[in-house]
Amino acid sequence: MNLTADEQEVVAWLSQRNMLPSPELVERVVAHPNGLGWLEQSLLALDSPQLFLGLGDLIPEPEEPTPIVCEATGALPPVIIQRQIGRTRADGQLQSYVALFNDRFRTLARLVRRDPAMRDASGLRQVDPDGESTVVGMVAEVRQLQGGRVRAVLEDPDGRLAVMFGEADEASHNLLHDEVIGISGRLSRRGDMLFANGPIVRPYQGRAREPGRAAEPWTALFISDLHIGSNTFQQAQWDRFVAWLNGDVDYHREWIPRPGYLVLAGDVVDGIDSYPGQEAELEITDVWEQYAVMQRELEKLPTDIQIIILPGNHDAVRLMEPQLPLPGRVQERYPPGVTFTANPAQLDLAGVNVLCYHGKSFDDLVSLRDLTYDKPILMMKELLLRRHLAPIYGSKTPLAPEDQDHMLIREMPDIFVTGHVHSCGVERHRGMLLLNPGTWQSQTDFQRMMGFQPDPNRAIAVNLQSFETQVLDFN
Repeated sequence: MNLTADEQEVVAWLSQRNMLPSPELVERVVAHPNGLGWLEQSLLALDSPQLFLGLGDLIPEPEEPTPIVCEATGALPPVIIQRQIGRTRADGQLQSYVALFNDRFRTLARLVRRDPAMRDASGLRQVDPDGESTVVGMVAEVRQLQGGRVRAVLEDPDGRLAVMFGEADEASHNLLHDEVIGISGRLSRRGDMLFANGPIVRPYQGRAREPGRAAEPWTALFISDLHIGSNTFQQAQWDRFVAWLNGDVDYHREWIPRPGYLVLAGDVVDGIDSYPGQEAELEITDVWEQYAVMQRELEKLPTDIQIIILPGNHDAVRLMEPQLPLPGRVQERYPPGVTFTANPAQLDLAGVNVLCYHGKSFDDLVSLRDLTYDKPILMMKELLLRRHLAPIYGSKTPLAPEDQDHMLIREMPDIFVTGHVHSCGVERHRGMLLLNPGTWQSQTDFQRMMGFQPDPNRAIAVNLQSFETQVLDFN
């Protein structure tokens, strides 16, 4: 009987634990989106060690997230939240960290093995001592050596293996801790290092495809980083934007969403204690009053616009990602036409798959070659390449030890929107539309010191049927 690559993975996973599965069990596990996670939880629930596993040994099948259908605005299709964290399970226990990294590794390793070059990849302990080997592992260590070479250490649930990359392998210089990669090579004579002789294989992105499209030419507007409460919030330009939405400004009237969607991609207020000395740059020093001002501003907008708000690192939520939606004491003030989501969140807007992430992990990615804050689209491509929104654990982006990894890009979106870096960018990439709208805050003292010039007072409009875009400038 010929097994598929996914079936081989399940059989090998159980073989490493000295277990034999029934064909029915293998088929059921492969069919589930998080099959190995389900299988691992089932093994933990066993009363005693077993050699043979059948369907009866599986715990009840875990459910995929239930989409949340939000209240519709008139004829506009409702916002559907397809995936987000519902409630935190981060208890700080060791097992939570183990579950988080196991979910990350299983999901990304399976995507790496979809590459034809990686279909026969072995575990790190099953490397062929004499011939060519292909392996999949998570990057545990990276070290730049003299002469331009890179040495890394990969790990999987059963072992660790050092890998040496050649001088000509430019991709090795952009390796990140905790990303999952595949590599081919030959073992050293001592058997303690794999000398890579093939390209680095990252999680499969799929072929460039035609995006999902709305049945009608609905318009979605994307903005980010308002920073209401800061003394650098651009009130006059924001008032111009509000007047434009109400039809009072003769400027690209064809892009006014009536009805339509307005997505605010995080940092809607400036918050308090977000950085040292912030109080000197605040016009409103009470964070709840900042949200009250935001509420009054949104009440000026037409009622047939569906507003979606996700939090960012300046908002009144935990700094660790994933971030839960804004708290109830904020939400209860706002009208029914406002939807609050977690960060990140995967949305369905009139049939278009939209992945929203504020973008705090960009602070980690700027350490890579050729990546800077004024080029957000390049950093977004790096996240898509790794199929993860915050690849590095324990650096500038704090991550909560949830029992599953909510930062995984489990499904490639039609539109990917971020914020955080205050730079505007739009690009088509592999059938996807990548957006970063910029900010509504002028240059801060810190940005001036760093020589960074933001792109303020812009909104990006997208026709969800044709995917035409327009950057709207309200300066």
